[in-house]
This record gives sequence, structure tokens and C-alpha cells, in this order.
Amino acid sequence: MQRILKYLMVLIFLPAANKCFSQILSIDKSDTADYDIKAKSNFNFSIGLEIDKQKTTLYDATNTAEFMLQKKHELFIASGSYRFTSDGPDDILNAGFVHFRLRHNYKDKLEPEVFTQYQWDNKRGLLRRLLAGANIRYNFWKGDVLELNAAAGLMFENEKWNYAGVDSSKIPAAASDIINSLLKINSYLRLDWKPNANSDITFKVYFQTRPDRLRPRIAPLFNWTISAGKHTAFSVGFNGIYDSSPVVPIDKFYYNLTNSLVLKW
Repeated sequence: MQRILKYLMVLIFLPAANKCFSQILSIDKSDTADYDIKAKSNFNFSIGLEIDKQKTTLYDATNTAEFMLQKKHELFIASGSYRFTSDGPDDILNAGFVHFRLRHNYKDKLEPEVFTQYQWDNKRGLLRRLLAGANIRYNFWKGDVLELNAAAGLMFENEKWNYAGVDSSKIPAAASDIINSLLKINSYLRLDWKPNANSDITFKVYFQTRPDRLRPRIAPLFNWTISAGKHTAFSVGFNGIYDSSPVVPIDKFYYNLTNSLVLKW
């Protein structure tokens, strides 16, 4: 399944197949107009440079795509990303995700949302992560300049890890792949600020943990987009993950920096 998804993402996004691993949805915005029966859609595609830090620091080209469809009281968001770097017969980096999210009554104060995601990152040792869940999202403030919202809910997560991202001194003698299937609390806080007509700053932080113990995974995300025309923009992003109890003994903190050219329709 992973191989099929991998090549599908290549065909959709770039024949050259370089990937951005940002999980900030830059089109994750609720407008302040009334609900409209007429469907409305947005599509973003970005190409840029990326830096990843786990066991080593990697520099590479990036790309990602996002699609949003609004119709009546429903908001559908699809986001996908792929990054592949090859060194002869060996993969240096092979990572990506496919994400789908549906919100009902997305302009109200309180809105339910359901989501699912498939993800992989071979440099860190993540062979697959498949998750699905549901949240209740509360919109504290929605305006043309500022948006503030938060969500909380539950998700089911299935992960498969190997020791590719682990220092050799920490790999056990009889190392084998590890599979986890867990129910987790999932929550986030999101702030979107437009200081002027051409600038958009988004900050989002995820908090995930098992209900039976407090060993959280915290992921802060930041994105600053500057418009350069009706269909183009420049974007700078930072994505971090702090996992207090990683499945395998990799570094607890991982980060990703991106600089991108964004094309909008």
C-alpha cells in the first residue's frame, strides 16, 4: 500500500518527486460571509527548499499541495506532500503524508470535524502511520484579521517503526520492527493573523497523548506567507515534533524548516 501511495503522490505533484513535510494547512481558514449553496474551492501548490534535523541534517527541494472545497455547511480539506532523495541504490530520504479532513457547520462557534491521515518517514524509521479520529472545534474568534480556534477529541493511531533513525550504539541486538495501535487524545490550538492585506501568519500547536498516561507528543507549527500577486506568494515555515516517549530511541525533538514559492488558484 505504501509503495502505491508513494508513486501516486509522485504522479500528482511533481514528476521529479521532491517533497515538503509541512503539516500546516495554509488554506485552513473560515471566511466570515454567510453560508452559500454555491460550491467554492481553493488550491495551493508550493515548491521550495527544506532543512530536516533528526540524526543528521538534510537539505533538499520541497513541494506540497492543498485543496479546499466549501459547499453549504460542509468544508472538505485535502493535503498531500512527498519528498524523495536518492543516492544510488539507497534512499537518503523518503517521506510524505496524505491528509483528509471534513468539517460540518464550519462557520459556527462549535463545529465537529473528522479526519484521516497516512504518513511515512524512512529517515526517522517511521514505516507507516495510519490514523483516524474526530474532534470538536471551537472558534473563539473569526474575523478578516484574526482567527483563534481550538479543538479536542480522540483518534486511533497505528504505527510501524524500524531502527533506521537510531544511533547504532542504541540499537538492541535482536532489533525488529515495532507495531503500535493506540487510542490517543488529540487537541490543538490555532492562531491566524493577517497584519496587512499581503501578509498572513499562522501558528498552530498539537498536543497528543494516551488517555492512560501523560507522555505527550507536542508539535508546534509556524507559517508566514507573503503575497506577491493574485496567484503567487512566498512562504516560510517551521515544523517541530517533541515526543516525550518515542517508539524507538531516536532524538525526542525533530524539526523541519521550509522556504517556498506558493501558487494559488
